[in-house]
Amino acid sequence: MINKWTSPRTITGDAATGTRYLRRQHINDYFWQEVEKGNHILFVAPRRVGKSSIMKDLAENPLEGYSCIYEDIESVSTKNGFYKRLFELIVKCLDRTNTKKAIALLGKWRKQFKITEITKSGVKFETKEIDYEAELRNIIPELAATDTHTVIFLDEFAEVINKLNKEGRPQDAINILHTLREIRSDADFRKFTLVYAGSIGLQFVIKTIDRPKLINDLHPVKTGALDEDEAAQLIRQLTQHATIQFSEAAIAYLLKKVHHLLPYYIQLMIEEIDRICRTASRPEVTNADIDAAFTGVLKTNKNFDDWLERLKDYQLVHFPFINSILKSCAHKSSITVQEIYNIAGDKKFKRQEDYMDFVEELMNDGYLVEEEEHVYRFISPFLQQFWLKKYPL
Repeated sequence: MINKWTSPRTITGDAATGTRYLRRQHINDYFWQEVEKGNHILFVAPRRVGKSSIMKDLAENPLEGYSCIYEDIESVSTKNGFYKRLFELIVKCLDRTNTKKAIALLGKWRKQFKITEITKSGVKFETKEIDYEAELRNIIPELAATDTHTVIFLDEFAEVINKLNKEGRPQDAINILHTLREIRSDADFRKFTLVYAGSIGLQFVIKTIDRPKLINDLHPVKTGALDEDEAAQLIRQLTQHATIQFSEAAIAYLLKKVHHLLPYYIQLMIEEIDRICRTASRPEVTNADIDAAFTGVLKTNKNFDDWLERLKDYQLVHFPFINSILKSCAHKSSITVQEIYNIAGDKKFKRQEDYMDFVEELMNDGYLVEEEEHVYRFISPFLQQFWLKKYPL
């Protein structure tokens, strides 16, 4: 009988930080290399790869001479709300830049904009009305005088643009994209970097409002699933002080079972394995425990419902077509480009001109992978099994 059971340090809701996060140094190194070149960054990765965790880690561990701030801006719902949030983020970032020049500039802004309080939750002003869009163009160039490079991480930016477009305000979305493009391209806005990411593909969202050129200057930083060494290291890191014990053989079996090594999938499995072993009061993890955990994870729909709801949300008009591709792929275990073309030609869809755009988006967003030329399958056995269960024939 084990008197005290210590569970692994997993996290499957918020972004992973601290000992729950596995830093991939090559991503950090490449990111800072591109920022030092003067590039503005777009994180490109399938869902649940851990973009938010990576961005938080970068913001909390900047290179010398850089001042960073990260924020999830998904709740922003208006054009003016976006400009206000960006304005406040710049003020908050300057507030944490402890150099004499930064302190002097912040003092100037406090008087100029009648700032009464700066906290983690936001910036408070007196009743003075501020044209945030116009003032952004004024304050960003002033940051260069601090001799510190300011980096603003905007997580879920694509969600904001998608929301404005869906709610019948595409011109507001276009205005934001134009303004940010002008800021990025203006030589006066040096020592200032914008970093974008989101749980839906920004490129495809922009395409729906027919303005792809407004983000074609962004430099993509691609992040993918963990390799086997990284995934094994994550398992050891999360279970270092836990009661359950993974042998090297059990780790290898778990990785084979998960197949597509996203941190999210691995952590779901560890949590379920911990529950199974705790119930049995047995710390040693067996292959049977791993098989049972895979089944148990799939039984909890909330683990994967978000993959479906995201598609319904930002692909509302085209969801029936996209879902027909995914249903066929799930039941046949793969789907050929000819089969996709045949679906596209159905009188319900008539998408034979642009059907591959949707296939590419499904690959970019982490649903499908091209396993051989012109043959696609689900990138994860979890997602395939989820679709089989959700949409039986």
